[in-house]
Amino acid sequence: MIIVLTTVARHYAGKQDIAAILETLDLDSYCAVGDLVSVVRAGTQHDFAIIRRRWIASETGTTLELTLDHPARSNGR
Repeated sequence: MIIVLTTVARHYAGKQDIAAILETLDLDSYCAVGDLVSVVRAGTQHDFAIIRRRWIASETGTTLELTLDHPARSNGR
């Protein structure tokens, strides 16, 4: 699985020193668009939203790419 951060999410994660944590997450393929991903560091919770799922197919197989955005916005539920 590949984790991609939007420009805004990457900027925020860099300032909070959590970019490396996010980019190496081992999330399940059951994750869906709209799901929240929370990283807790030094007692502070940082919420990101999955905004896109993309399957990448190549001669070596398939890989799921999840794009995370920040701030995580409510989907109205």
